[in-house]
Amino acid sequence: MKNDAWQLFQAFTNVECVDEAALTAHFEREGSELVKRDEKLDIRLQELQKFASATTTELQHIFHDRPGELVSTLGRFHQLHSSSALALTRGYQHVVEQQALKSNNLTQELEHRLLALQRINGFSNSAMDLDQTLENTAQVIAEELDVELCSIFFYDELQRVLTLRATNGPRPLGGMHFILRLSEGYSGWVADKGRPLLVNDALSDPNFASEARAYSTPYQGLMALPIIFFGTAERLIGVISVQSSKPREFTRDEMNFVEVIAGIVAINIENGRLYEQTDEQLRRKVHELATIHRVSYIIASTLNLNEVLQIITTQAVHLSGAERSCIFELDPDRRRLHVLAHYGLNPEQAAHLQIGVGQCCAGRTVQTGRPSMAVDCFHADEHCFIHDDPTLSSEIHSVLCVPLKVKQKVLGCICIYSSHRHLLSPEQMQLVVTFANEAAIAIENARLYEETRHGLELKSVLLRELHHRVKNNLATVAGILSLQRRRTKSSDVRRILSESVNRVQGLAATHDLLAHEDVSEARVDDIARKIVGVANANLSPPEKRISYQVETCPIVIPSRAVTILALVINEMVSNAIKHGMADVTRGTIIIRGFEEGDGNVAIQVLDTGKGPSKEHEEQPETPGELSDGLGLSLIQNLIGDLGGRFSLRREALPRLTNGSTDKQGEEEEIVEYTISEVRFPLVRRSRPTYALSS
Repeated sequence: MKNDAWQLFQAFTNVECVDEAALTAHFEREGSELVKRDEKLDIRLQELQKFASATTTELQHIFHDRPGELVSTLGRFHQLHSSSALALTRGYQHVVEQQALKSNNLTQELEHRLLALQRINGFSNSAMDLDQTLENTAQVIAEELDVELCSIFFYDELQRVLTLRATNGPRPLGGMHFILRLSEGYSGWVADKGRPLLVNDALSDPNFASEARAYSTPYQGLMALPIIFFGTAERLIGVISVQSSKPREFTRDEMNFVEVIAGIVAINIENGRLYEQTDEQLRRKVHELATIHRVSYIIASTLNLNEVLQIITTQAVHLSGAERSCIFELDPDRRRLHVLAHYGLNPEQAAHLQIGVGQCCAGRTVQTGRPSMAVDCFHADEHCFIHDDPTLSSEIHSVLCVPLKVKQKVLGCICIYSSHRHLLSPEQMQLVVTFANEAAIAIENARLYEETRHGLELKSVLLRELHHRVKNNLATVAGILSLQRRRTKSSDVRRILSESVNRVQGLAATHDLLAHEDVSEARVDDIARKIVGVANANLSPPEKRISYQVETCPIVIPSRAVTILALVINEMVSNAIKHGMADVTRGTIIIRGFEEGDGNVAIQVLDTGKGPSKEHEEQPETPGELSDGLGLSLIQNLIGDLGGRFSLRREALPRLTNGSTDKQGEEEEIVEYTISEVRFPLVRRSRPTYALSS
């Protein structure tokens, strides 16, 4: 303020040599300095006004007796004061306007660069491939910084070289296969030093000029920055550089802009790398689970032990990254191990290979019941089969042995042999343990199956022998009754004995069927054929011509119901011969069976005779109430044991021939049949299932 007052006073007092232009310039500079010093304009104007007011008061005292001079003097002073105040305000306002314009330009520039960053971030998050993303990024950088070239190099850690991955258009003479070593060119220098590089003219430096001249157009202005991922440890991703065709000083803001983009690229590349690793791990896990599932399915679906163990040894090698594997089984004496399955071993060597319990890694694993891993252990172990094989000893270095255990019982072990001089990872070991469990289950299931099959075969032989002996005993009984029949002179007794012989021989034929078929079941048509043969031999009168038809019926009857059903069919056939065919010389008897929708089985005996005296449709509460003879009583009581019912009726049907009607196109012949029928619920024999041991 003193400077302002003094300048104004000097100009006022030196009337003849006053320089108004210099005064105005002084106050404009003072106004500009106010903005720079962040001072208030109104305070300076108020202070200048105070000086003017004080000066006016003094002039009034000096020229109070000379009014004319007072007016002239005050006019000149106020003119200088007004000019000074305006110049001070003008200087202040000019700087303020310049700052506002600069701020507005900076805001627009920041907004534009923010949009550029958003575009680049959008490229990184899009589904486009990496090369296209980098090309778009380089194009945006070149447009935003108004440069002719933007290049992005990636660093190869193994080969320690930089490889060009993207540019905004211009390509070096080597194309996209342009490679730089560390410290070579400006990109190699930035990668080696790990810090930004700003050069006004890259052509002036021989080391940088080699890369700058690698393009068809040499570039001078240069800014290059490293692309670094800052994670748990810093990792160089590559280098990003921009160049102009003319010398150029890049600003700090421009460098900050490229640094942000370098960070986006680094994160994008690292995320892609992590995604590939995760995706690869996921694919490997899926493959491992699928393999384990396939092995488990094979174990559950087949009892072929050799096939299962061969698959286990093969997959254990492939999934663990080893070269050879072997499954050892503990001998019954529990002293030695022999090979059950192997992968990558010599078949002749594996066939004769035996290891004592406690010897070698396999023997010690079986002895302790715990997994073990070792590297180059066979050099000092004379009992190891690898020790004496120079071919294997030069290729195998590490071994993993896992015991095969079922319910704390050790059955053997699985060994994985690898050429790597390091132990398997916990994940690889867990895979081998899983396969060991699968192998143990397969071996135990095979043993249980063989024991069960042997037991069933023994029981089957014994039961067939029992049926054979019962058949022989019944045949003896039938023979005695036949002798008695021939000796008697009473026709009624002879008839009764014939029926008894027929029943006994029917039972004998049934036991003969069970002695030659599955001891636990028999087909309906097989039972019917046996009974028809016996009945035809014993009951068919020689003067009658009776034809028999047994329709195919694959329904299988459990052994509990076979003998009962045989007696029932025998009685129904006997009734058809004795009563149905009593007054005819020729006829047909048909036996057929079928399964109904409600789970019941129906067995029918049809004859072409004259029919019964009355029909039976329902089974009574007391079987004797409906009995017209011993035969019907037997049928009713026997079928009642199976929870079934018996009926006897007359029905007109198309003529039956081998279970079918006449051929198409011919007129059907309607025949009256007498139908004796039994219906009973079918109880199927449940098949044995083999549970997997845990």
